[in-house]
Amino acid sequence: MLRTDVFYQKVSVVTVVKRDIPQYFVYERRPVAFVGTPGGGLTCLALNTYGGEFRRELRYLGMIPYNFGADFEEVSFEEFVVAVERSRARNRLGEGTVKALYETMDALELTAYRESRRLTAEEEALIVSLSRRTHPLFEAYLSERGLTGTPQPVPPAMAMARVFDSTDASGAPVVQRPPVPDDQRDPLLHYLERAPIVLAARGFGADPLDPERRDEVPLTYHTDGVWIWPGAVHYHLRVHGVPPEPDLVGYARSRGFRVPEVDDEARARAIESINRPADRS
Repeated sequence: MLRTDVFYQKVSVVTVVKRDIPQYFVYERRPVAFVGTPGGGLTCLALNTYGGEFRRELRYLGMIPYNFGADFEEVSFEEFVVAVERSRARNRLGEGTVKALYETMDALELTAYRESRRLTAEEEALIVSLSRRTHPLFEAYLSERGLTGTPQPVPPAMAMARVFDSTDASGAPVVQRPPVPDDQRDPLLHYLERAPIVLAARGFGADPLDPERRDEVPLTYHTDGVWIWPGAVHYHLRVHGVPPEPDLVGYARSRGFRVPEVDDEARARAIESINRPADRS
């Protein structure tokens, strides 16, 4: 008997834009993802409903954009994870704890189906909550066996703070930014100086605002996992009162000027962002 406990909206056309990949879909209740390849191309991974891993299924690259009369929906990554876990639950995959959780999820959907009704809001919320528990467990299970897990979203690009806004006709730096309030200057300096250094060169650079001054500008780059800034940013704030970019100041303020922990992955992304202009030249 065909179960129809989960309903998806029919979408007429999907435009695949590379900058938006990965893109996530549920196609006839099957989770499907368009992902980029190392060479800049596009491929497609679909959930193997019997094993729970993802496999390459190139046919969806043509089926989804041109919508051959199928029911499918483009979803967020969070919604995609729930769809993946619901599919794994319907097939009673996994072992031990994860299998028991999947059985609970499937029982909720099966009961609603047998009673010819949709899931209640409470049941939906419970399935979402259980999915958040089962997903990392089953993904670890796949990883241990060398199988492909759920395609992860590409982390957003980090923002690079400029030291100055521009230069005038003589080449002198120009800054047009609101000043940092006096009571926030020291906390901001602490934040900018204590954030992890991801790149550093030996020695110090010249001060373009005071060429007669000895070289004291730090040749470093810092990151908080969201922003990247040269050491010159906090140097010019401390020595000359030059305010950093307002959005950087606002972000630091929103964190209460508490320096965050930055993991190795975020540090690697920061280094990649710093080096990217050189790679393109």
